[in-house]
Amino acid sequence: MLTIGLAQLKSTFMNKQDNIKTAITTMRECKEKAVDLIVFPEMFLTGYALKENVYELAEPLEGPSLKQLCKAARENQIGVVIGFPERKENQYFNSAVFIQKDGTIQGVYRKVHLFEWEKNIFTAGNDGPLFTIEDGKISLMMTFDAGFPEMSRIYALNGAEMIIVLSAHVVPYQIYHKIMMSARALENQVFLAVVNKVGLEEQSVYFGESAIISPYGDYLNKIDNQEKVIIESIDLSLVYKTRESLSMKYLENRNLSYFKKSKLCKPYHPDKTF
Repeated sequence: MLTIGLAQLKSTFMNKQDNIKTAITTMRECKEKAVDLIVFPEMFLTGYALKENVYELAEPLEGPSLKQLCKAARENQIGVVIGFPERKENQYFNSAVFIQKDGTIQGVYRKVHLFEWEKNIFTAGNDGPLFTIEDGKISLMMTFDAGFPEMSRIYALNGAEMIIVLSAHVVPYQIYHKIMMSARALENQVFLAVVNKVGLEEQSVYFGESAIISPYGDYLNKIDNQEKVIIESIDLSLVYKTRESLSMKYLENRNLSYFKKSKLCKPYHPDKTF
């Protein structure tokens, strides 16, 4: 049984130390509630819309901010997933790090589908790692990634039982959020946990609506637009029972011969057809 917490909390724009303090306080509070894994939103460490400020605030995986978070994870025996701007040699990534309960870094996810200003600053990731925890297997994505169904399908085929979405979704795109998150869970028959930013940051209003969604596509837990940590205990093995019980066996009934000859990798040109 995995007890997961989603930290829908405000971060202070461009103030890493303040946000680290918030994260560590949250970790301590979640320890008292026997949480196994606490997840923070996209770019929680610094705030989202940094643009050129990324160059100043980004850190490598072995940087001082993550060292503090790793130490706190070890002291509180809690797993942590948190979004941050990563510097790796001469490249910058919109990343999410997965820290294990013992304070070691199991791995990092680098956002694959970059949105608008991100393309001018970040390098797109090209890998979707599968993270093994004692309760099952999880994969990570970020806001814009969720709009590409192929990505979550690949995760499910690779064995992910839960997809965790670190989000920085703003008003007025609540309807996109609601539809896509349920759809990604249902069509792949996996659990999905999405944690969004909340409140005003610079000129953007983040609408929250963090949620935990079942393999049936319905909400197990959801909050609106207030600061809150939601906690849910989930048996990830129920993914397989769900797939057996439903007549809509989407993964099993794919027409593989069609996909083998399809043009999914063909670039999009609006003036041409496939």
